[in-house]
Amino acid sequence: MSDCAIVVQQIQLLHGLNLKLSGSQIVHLQGANGAGKTTFLRALVGELPINGEGTVGGGVPGSVQARQACIYVPTDVYLPEDLQVHEYLRFMAAAWQVPTEPLLDLAAEFGLTPWLKAWPSVLSRGTRQKVALAAAFGLARPITLLDEPFGTLDRASRAVLLRAIEDRRDAGGLVLSTAHGDELATLWPTVLELGDGGTLTLHPAQA
Repeated sequence: MSDCAIVVQQIQLLHGLNLKLSGSQIVHLQGANGAGKTTFLRALVGELPINGEGTVGGGVPGSVQARQACIYVPTDVYLPEDLQVHEYLRFMAAAWQVPTEPLLDLAAEFGLTPWLKAWPSVLSRGTRQKVALAAAFGLARPITLLDEPFGTLDRASRAVLLRAIEDRRDAGGLVLSTAHGDELATLWPTVLELGDGGTLTLHPAQA
């Protein structure tokens, strides 16, 4: 994106954004509370309007091309209430025209096997997060966006998520994630700092 602004209810929340990110990379999006990290991620997937020249996966945010290239897991995950967990994973695989097995394999790694026939209404927030993460990484999109994915996970699931992030990077994908803690530090991510006034500063990974 080049010289972009993100607008919500006719108010520019972030402006003057100039950024280009490529694959085979883990990016830790940092910034103070209220800086606009979630706003930035939502704009990338087309949930909020962008003024200026911005593309995601080669398409304008929210376009079919961008949606095909990108998967987003928000902090508060929504799952369709009329689909059991295994049905939701199969639906996601069918929608993106990929095999179901990677999604189910990741679900098993996240400890979701006892919940595959459960309805979303009985799932805890952390379990919903695991379902969404299993779907996101099983779909293996070029761009994976995560908003505070570690907050609701137990220690074992955090380890599974770190491996999934690393595998996605090694397969050529871009993973852009917020995280309040240092969970991503062991993967030596590039740091994208969102500062006052919507400024973006990219700090290369340091091994």
